[in-house]
Order: sequence, then structure tokens, then C-alpha cells
Amino acid sequence: MKISSNKTITEKEGYEAMLYMLMNYWELTGSEDLTDILSGGEYVEADTPADSVFWEYWLEAIEKVKKDGPPPLKELT
Repeated sequence: MKISSNKTITEKEGYEAMLYMLMNYWELTGSEDLTDILSGGEYVEADTPADSVFWEYWLEAIEKVKKDGPPPLKELT
């Protein structure tokens, strides 16, 4: 699946979307291995991620940032 978009987000929204996406991926898979995440998201050809669902995760994360704002603050103990 080739992906394309002409929408823009701020740097802060991009950072927060990344956090949401990583948290969601971890909740779905339980994987703490960064190579699992990177291997699915990297392009295998122009504009085509190895795992097309990663694009969907990204779009969901962006919508979550726009709807809910940043992820909740983590309480440090």
C-alpha cells in the first residue's frame, strides 16, 4: 500500500503522535524490541511501509493528539 498525504502537523503534535503510536504498539504486541517497530515502519519501496498497518497506526495517533491533546503526564516516584 502506497501512502500519501499533504496534511501538516506541528513538531509538537508529531512528537506526541509518536508517543501515542509507540504506546499503542506496545499495548497491542507487548514488544519492547525497537527493531520490531522499525522493521514494520520502514519503507520497502518509495512511500510503501513494510507493514501497511503502521500508516494506520500513525494516522490514528495524529487524530488522538488532535482530539485528546498530549499523552497524560507520567508520575515519577
